[in-house]
Amino acid sequence: MTLSAFTHLSLFCSSGPLPSFPTGGDMLDYLIQSGDISERDGLLATWYHRANGKEEMNKALASDAMILEADVTLEGYGTANEKPIPIMAHPPDIYSDNTLDQWLDAVLASRKGIKLDFKSLGSVGLSLDLLRQKNGSREINRPVWLNADIIQGPNVPDFVPPVNGTSFLQLVQESFPDVTLSLGWKVAYAPPLFNQTYTRHMVEEMFDMIKDVPQKVTLPLHALLARSGWQHISWLLSQSSRFSLTLWQGSTHPTVSDLLFVRDNSHPARVYYDIYEPTLSQFKQAASQQGRLRRFYPGGDLMDFLCQVQDSHTNHQSTVTQHNSLEVQWFTVTERTSLLAQLSDGAGMLVVHVASDSNQPGVPVLEGSEKSSEALTLQDVLQVLGQRADVPWGLHLRIPTLQLLEASLRLLHSAYSREELYRPVWISMEGSQSEDSTNEFVSAVERLFPYVTLVLTEQNWPPVIPATATGLSQRVAVHLNKASLPEGQEVINHLTRLIERYDLLVEEDTRPSAGAFTAFKALMTERRGRTNTNLYVTSAQS
Repeated sequence: MTLSAFTHLSLFCSSGPLPSFPTGGDMLDYLIQSGDISERDGLLATWYHRANGKEEMNKALASDAMILEADVTLEGYGTANEKPIPIMAHPPDIYSDNTLDQWLDAVLASRKGIKLDFKSLGSVGLSLDLLRQKNGSREINRPVWLNADIIQGPNVPDFVPPVNGTSFLQLVQESFPDVTLSLGWKVAYAPPLFNQTYTRHMVEEMFDMIKDVPQKVTLPLHALLARSGWQHISWLLSQSSRFSLTLWQGSTHPTVSDLLFVRDNSHPARVYYDIYEPTLSQFKQAASQQGRLRRFYPGGDLMDFLCQVQDSHTNHQSTVTQHNSLEVQWFTVTERTSLLAQLSDGAGMLVVHVASDSNQPGVPVLEGSEKSSEALTLQDVLQVLGQRADVPWGLHLRIPTLQLLEASLRLLHSAYSREELYRPVWISMEGSQSEDSTNEFVSAVERLFPYVTLVLTEQNWPPVIPATATGLSQRVAVHLNKASLPEGQEVINHLTRLIERYDLLVEEDTRPSAGAFTAFKALMTERRGRTNTNLYVTSAQS
């Protein structure tokens, strides 16, 4: 390094030795320790992209960015002149004025966090060896993220392969395991033709790769595809507290609304936002506004929705205290006047028994109003809820036929597309609970509006959960009829196993002999510190 270059670098070097910090440590903890941020919020972390060549690297080091992202390849990669020297270049470039060795020396003189991106396996082993040497000689003292796209993602043809995930992970575990893994999908986005989102198969394939690794894992997620694939992404995020997301963008900016949706349905410490200006500043300003509408995912946790309402400053007083699901109200909507009255007070779930309009067969209306000259349609209910977006009520649709189910799902999809359905939606298909009918139920939901909680109504004991419903990304609730619950300790044991996997909705049994469910409620309350989070009680009329 020349004297002038060293002098320039000294302008943004740290004034003293860094406190000891593990390379596999949490990035937000490091940024708090270094004084860059004051709380564990991924939105506060800032990034600098493609800090590869020396000129761009020096700009990055002199900037306010907290984390430097750079690309590693081999000199002359893929040519006859290829050398076993890791350099800093983004494909298609295969030459650079900056080696990884030089880049690390410069960055380690600062306080910046490190993210290294690998587009192929060739440079990984040599780079890990270099990281191990640097850490042994001078200590890196900051988080190191290693990024690779290891799963085939949306809109990418099979002939464009990702990095071999098995080999990448094996190299990391053998050579330099004390890191955070940044493991993503190979993604393309070119609307209107190439705009498909993440699928269940893609996230399950990723989970199979990362479920047993010891490191923290952050999952790079294309910001324009996050909302449409949220039922799968949120499932993956829920599988381990070690997992986080890093939203990134290409040349097309995401909308502020889409970014707010992700933020409103995740913990601030579990999502990083690698987003460009001016969208990033607009997003930060919108996210900080007090009293703004929460863009709640309709397939999300009902208690998360209701307790967020209780904790916020609204005019609605929730009956849900201490985050106790047993206190949730279930109110059956029968006509417009009672609906409007209920929306003015309280919080809970609105139960709608859907019927077919006698004058317009196939049009979903409220049961009991189908023969009226002014039948209250499901569309009417959704319009009222859209106009009262602040009211803390979810929606439970109980639907008797496949035809009405499909019509109802289309109405939900339309309301959601207009951004008028940011509240929990539960859907049950009443009547026959055969395997075929459950398959039709699940298939219709997946095809027309998958952003819901599916409710399986079980009339018999013990409940048998169809195979179709056991591997869904969506939340699943099991609705038990009070008459189906026998007595005995085995019933309590079975209910305990059910509630570990599903939300449980049980009709209140007021019979003197109803000892099993009463004992189960008491047991759940005792185990969960006087609160319940996914055990709900409703009346037989709801």
